[in-house]
Amino acid sequence: MGPDQYIRLSQLNDQIQDAINARFKGQTYWIVADITNHSFKADKKIHYFELVEKSEKDSTITAKIKGKSWGTGALRILDFEIATGQRFTNNLHVLVQVSIDFHPLYGLSVNLLDIDSNFMLGILEQQRNATLARLVRENGYIWKEGEQYSTLNSRLKLPAVIQKIAVISSSSSAGNEDFRHTMVHNDFGYAFQIDDYHTVVQGDNNAKLFLNKLIDVYNTGIPYDAIVIARGGGSQSDFLIFDNYGIGRAVAKFPIAVITGIGHQKNVSITDLMAHTSTKTPTKAAEFIIAHNRSFEEGILALQRTIVIRSQQLFLGHYRELSQLKNAVSYNAKALAENHKKQLERTREQLARNSRAVLHENQKRLLVAAQQTLQRPKMILAERKGELVQLRNAIKTFSNSYLRREELTLEHHQKTIKMMSPQNILRKGYAIVRVNNAIASSGENIEQGDDIEVILKDTRLISTVKEKIQYNGREPDL
Repeated sequence: MGPDQYIRLSQLNDQIQDAINARFKGQTYWIVADITNHSFKADKKIHYFELVEKSEKDSTITAKIKGKSWGTGALRILDFEIATGQRFTNNLHVLVQVSIDFHPLYGLSVNLLDIDSNFMLGILEQQRNATLARLVRENGYIWKEGEQYSTLNSRLKLPAVIQKIAVISSSSSAGNEDFRHTMVHNDFGYAFQIDDYHTVVQGDNNAKLFLNKLIDVYNTGIPYDAIVIARGGGSQSDFLIFDNYGIGRAVAKFPIAVITGIGHQKNVSITDLMAHTSTKTPTKAAEFIIAHNRSFEEGILALQRTIVIRSQQLFLGHYRELSQLKNAVSYNAKALAENHKKQLERTREQLARNSRAVLHENQKRLLVAAQQTLQRPKMILAERKGELVQLRNAIKTFSNSYLRREELTLEHHQKTIKMMSPQNILRKGYAIVRVNNAIASSGENIEQGDDIEVILKDTRLISTVKEKIQYNGREPDL
């Protein structure tokens, strides 16, 4: 092959680059794909990733291309993370604007220029609806009734008075401060025990921390009257944590009534739907509790007034009846006392007669038992003495038999040892072969020309090996 029949790789890549630039230069495309193999170089503010498309049937990858983003594109990604509350990372399904790029060294790739936050928010709404459907489908204690949801928690009956409250919120939450201020400075002077359980209350990736804190409240064993989830305002994405399946499921089956004051005026989170009572802000949650206690107090005050009035009416109405009843009770009490006095006299006489008879009968039984008790030890001693004599004879017979068997066994072992002794084996015509002062059990370490020592029953022979022939243990054919 001549030099004019091939080109260098760099020349081919230059031609590919020219062709791609001619076709795609200045053009951008909005595409839907999944993010994989993402990495971010913080010092250079560059994102590296791959865009892939997966089959709807079996999720196999049907298309893939490398991608990167820097400068304006990286700023668009930052805006996306702020707007959605979702970090740009692997396994995101996104709508992105890209341009085509080919580099002779790094190959074909796309540059991410923009990313649609609304597309992600739409996906989040779909995910929210899917999460609600899953909660109903997988948990028998969650029912959908029209547009509302009935859960174990929502079906709990609130205590008549709410005093012990656990508050789950951020340590720096202004909403928590508003809740506590409203509770402490209520107009009715109600006193509350409020315990704080601080955790992170935004970002879906922090759902595990929030769920653990809810479990911590349960594990304390403190009989709280209610649990309040408090959070101040924020963007829509800040509330994604409250659409988490695990948190929604835990709130739905929590054995203590959960009151939410998450601080969003428009949207209702999944946690709100699963909770006992949903309020718009932490302050509204505090006002709900105060109003609940006030309702109980007003009911008690009304009942108190009713009791006073009714008791006065009953007292006046039954005063005469009570006087007549008093006289009747006094007369009947005297008659009953006299009648019971006679009955007691008859019962006393009967008890005296019966007790003498019982004592006489028991005295006879005790005499019989005493005689039997004196005779019984002698009989037992006689029985035990006979048993000991039998046991002694049995031990004597067994020991003689055992010693005889052991003597026979010992004689057998002595004969076996004598038969297996080297002197006895040598007398049968066998010999011991030694090489280098060591007994040889095979010819593996014996070579032609080696000196060996052959020991017979009465003779030691010193020999030199003239020939080494392999032997399989059978007589050779003649």
